[in-house]
Amino acid sequence: MRNNISKTFKRSIAAIAVTTVLGMTSASADDLVGRINGSSTAGVTVKAVNVDTGTQRTVSIDEDGSYRLAKMPSGNYKITVMQNGVVIAEDDARASLGRNTVTNFDVAATDDTEVIQVVGSSIATIDVSSSDAGLVVGEIEIDRMPIARNITAVALLAPGVVQGDSAFGNTASFGGASVAENVCYINGMEVTNTRQGLGCGELPFEFYKEFQVKTGGYSAKYGRATGGAINATAKSGTNNWEFGATASFTPDSLRSESQMSRGDGGVGKVYRDASNDEFDTTDFTFSVGGPIIEDKLFFYALVNPRDVSSAVTSGGGRTTPDDEWSTRDASGGDNIFWGATIDWDISEDHRLSYFGYSNRSDTTLDIYAYDLENSVLGARSGGFLQKRGGDTHSLSYTGYITDDLIVTAMAGRIETEYENTPDNLLCPSVTDSRDNPTAVSCGPGGSFGANNDENTQFALDIEYILGDHTITAGYEYQERDSSRINRPITGHSYTYYTLEAGADIQGDNGVLYTNNTGAEQDIVSDRIFDGGGSFNSEIAAYYIEDKWQVTDNLVLNLGLRIDEFENWGTTGKLLTSFETDVAPRLGFSWDPTGDGESKFYGTLGQYYLPVANNTVYRAASGVSDTTTHYTFSQPGADGAPEGAAPVSGTIANSQTVGSVATIPEKDIFQAQEADPFSKIEYILGYETMLNEEFTLAVKGTYRTVDTALDDYCGAFSWPYCVLLNPGEDSSWYKDGFYYNGNGDLTVDGDLFDGSPDAGSLTTHSNDSQIMLPEAKNEYYALETIVKYNTDSLSMTLSYSWSHSYGNFEGAVKSDIGQADAGITQDFDFPALMDGANGNQANDRRHVFKLYGSYSITDDWIVGWNSTLASGRPLSAFGKSYPSDNPDLFGGYGDTFYTTDTNGTDDEADDVINRLPRGAAGETSWTFKVDLSSSYAFEINGIDMEASIDIFNVFDIQTATTQNELWETSPGNQNQYYGADATWQTPRYVRVGFEARF
Repeated sequence: MRNNISKTFKRSIAAIAVTTVLGMTSASADDLVGRINGSSTAGVTVKAVNVDTGTQRTVSIDEDGSYRLAKMPSGNYKITVMQNGVVIAEDDARASLGRNTVTNFDVAATDDTEVIQVVGSSIATIDVSSSDAGLVVGEIEIDRMPIARNITAVALLAPGVVQGDSAFGNTASFGGASVAENVCYINGMEVTNTRQGLGCGELPFEFYKEFQVKTGGYSAKYGRATGGAINATAKSGTNNWEFGATASFTPDSLRSESQMSRGDGGVGKVYRDASNDEFDTTDFTFSVGGPIIEDKLFFYALVNPRDVSSAVTSGGGRTTPDDEWSTRDASGGDNIFWGATIDWDISEDHRLSYFGYSNRSDTTLDIYAYDLENSVLGARSGGFLQKRGGDTHSLSYTGYITDDLIVTAMAGRIETEYENTPDNLLCPSVTDSRDNPTAVSCGPGGSFGANNDENTQFALDIEYILGDHTITAGYEYQERDSSRINRPITGHSYTYYTLEAGADIQGDNGVLYTNNTGAEQDIVSDRIFDGGGSFNSEIAAYYIEDKWQVTDNLVLNLGLRIDEFENWGTTGKLLTSFETDVAPRLGFSWDPTGDGESKFYGTLGQYYLPVANNTVYRAASGVSDTTTHYTFSQPGADGAPEGAAPVSGTIANSQTVGSVATIPEKDIFQAQEADPFSKIEYILGYETMLNEEFTLAVKGTYRTVDTALDDYCGAFSWPYCVLLNPGEDSSWYKDGFYYNGNGDLTVDGDLFDGSPDAGSLTTHSNDSQIMLPEAKNEYYALETIVKYNTDSLSMTLSYSWSHSYGNFEGAVKSDIGQADAGITQDFDFPALMDGANGNQANDRRHVFKLYGSYSITDDWIVGWNSTLASGRPLSAFGKSYPSDNPDLFGGYGDTFYTTDTNGTDDEADDVINRLPRGAAGETSWTFKVDLSSSYAFEINGIDMEASIDIFNVFDIQTATTQNELWETSPGNQNQYYGADATWQTPRYVRVGFEARF
């Protein structure tokens, strides 16, 4: 039987911790603040001692009785008030990541000697000094609720955050932004995926200590994001030796069967079939933490062997059904995570910390031919060794130089791999999108080559308190190095398709070919995407912020930030260079009653997004991307066409160019007037305590794109693309090719060497030449949050009404699953933007969230997590356009136009229809309920816990995405249009065990 005092302490700390859920977070991290209210405060000091590590700081109170213990490591503290060395008051408090913890003490004089005694103390539930928005959630809350063990699942607890499309992995959209516009930190290190901005480096959940999810209004310290920010800390050692072991099992035998879909409105061929998919996960952790030197030097280490296996259907596209069976296995010594933290309290005023981990894993991928229609497994066609993850190391310093001056610094490095090594180099990639496909590759196809990132980063912050002003200034620097070589297997990638009678193949500078045969014609295209090398980005930022306590009830946060972004190509040529305008980060928090139980707050901020390294790879690493169209006699045994002949006689006349191997310099690739991608955000909110149990919060948000940066690939930029701000006149230098419109292309100067021709700077009118619309992306939201907290019951209910609309989504493009951050097909040609304005693919108009936990006894806890969300808009993309003017339409991309042939082969009968974004309806509402139960017990002095989590209890499997491609070529309808592509995850069960001693 555990000690009752231990139980009571654990329960009290849990109650304090739970109150931080959905608390409005603070710009400064882990501050313990408050006020000593009394008739005499002479000689009074305040000391905070971490009850687990002995870490302590002592400060004198200000003349008004206030105190501030800044940047304290998160944890549980004993706050002691002393007068002339004599303890006069004590209270417990918890410092949480990014949140001010307010503890006030009321004192009164007892006699003429002005000796004081405590009348009362209180811990404020609402942080009235903060003006940003989000939530803080720690290990205590996580353990009490059914939360999937990943950082996205934590972010999804926050209002205004919705699940991203599965095409980008397990990602989240914050405040209408695309899933590639977020930033992630662990222990002060930025761990965002720098290649495309998709996702974050992650730890095993048992290694996390606390999460901070910033949904908006964040301070000048945070940048390089136009969506949200996720800030997490890892566990660290204490004065108590603790050993832990956990085991988690997610067996396929406890997983429900998934769904399948068919084309032709549900009666045609099978398109996707996930009913036979299998997933098994076994996860162990072994941890140890304790003092190397008590009260001084601590360490924590964790090892995580993982065994992950799956077998799923795969290989399909928007015009083809799945035709492969893929098995994945990551286990044994090739899939072990390790991580460690070391904290050294050199003195009360200086702290040095190390944080490091390795999440390298090797996955064996085997691919088999699969007859989806009859569920028949064929022969193995090949496989890949997938190398993922890498190593991360950082060193951080915090120095309390004086009570008013604090210095923090960090240096770190991240190495990440993305390499695929195939074992079949004899078979090309083959896609057959014809109604009756016959072309089949002899292998899985794909590409191969070196693929890795390195991110070296430094940060320095100086904080100084000057009267009512807390001034913070900082500098950040990152060098993001990437290497990527892309070699298509056999050097080719074939797509077979049908060209309707009279239909055209559009080229870079006009029509390449017209089908004048009077009947449908089978064509094969060969896309050769080849090249790569080493390239890098350099990113720097400067910021300053003043947190001004104007009055006892009013706080202003006044911040400014400047970012610098530079990208360098493979040959060392500068590709892009930006210095942002001074970005304001302004906020206020006003306590109207002065009792700390309510506040009005608001923010105005501008946020910038850097150019992703994937953009450099596509534009300046020697990648050649050409597509050549052929007629053919028949597909060969390996899937390659036999009897192939260029449709227009020569390869040059039958080819479109997506990119060229020549690496352009900045003056060719970046328009002179171009500004980096940025958004402006306005937030206004109110939060109040209705009583000791209930808290109500209401928040309104408006976000709009201020400047959109994207690549224009139209005729006037040929053969390169140009980064510009759509909708504006833009000027750039030429490289041997001069286009004057209407197909008038001339060649002059040093042809195609990547250097700008002298005197070739040309200004292009947007009205008459570029003809792109002004970029539009707007987001409105109104959020209502009700929290209920007692010692045994904690609940949070939120409702978000939001509207996300415009003519582009942002960095990536969900409706077609394109992950080329910042250089999607949007704005490549004017034709692709005709009809683009509408509700965005990440628009979820209504979202309800209810989660919480209940302590049936001290040892038995149940939890829940549920979401009800409206569907996402659907479009009907086509390959048609009412004009073949090369100034408007290039050789690729999905349009908002489709061709109705009216059942004839006569081109005169064709009708071209315009179907704007979102005109095809919406997916259905989604609903899920997750439940958990955990029970703590003791065996031979070892604290044990058993838990079970059931996800999607009611096994509701609503479709989350559908195939939105209406036609495969002008007039040739896609038989799989409208078919379900993905569904909600079926019901599954996770069983866990934990031992600590």
